[in-house]
Amino acid sequence: MKPRKLNIKTIPAQDVNRAYRFWRDVFDLPQSGHASGRHLMIDGDDIIFVAGESTDRLEMLIRDHQDELKQHLRNNFIPIVGKPEPRFGNKIAFKIHDSESNLITLEANE
Repeated sequence: MKPRKLNIKTIPAQDVNRAYRFWRDVFDLPQSGHASGRHLMIDGDDIIFVAGESTDRLEMLIRDHQDELKQHLRNNFIPIVGKPEPRFGNKIAFKIHDSESNLITLEANE
């Protein structure tokens, strides 16, 4: 998967270690050089995991085409929530839940 942008860089989690592993493994995000805590990076910015209740406001822009994204999600046993939604500029949005029940909208190329 080729993630490009994430609208919120602080991710709520009940289990920070589990959330870190999910985001690292499913989204193929590199580890940050940040010295304290577990941080990942997207588009040059740190992603921080904090204790908190899940959210439904996370949106990630993906470079992949929808067929590649669907295959990647299947390979990682991540079900798509609801029906994909068409978006402006030949994009399509898929919704998934992460390990912490956060609802994430993934916007991919059609």
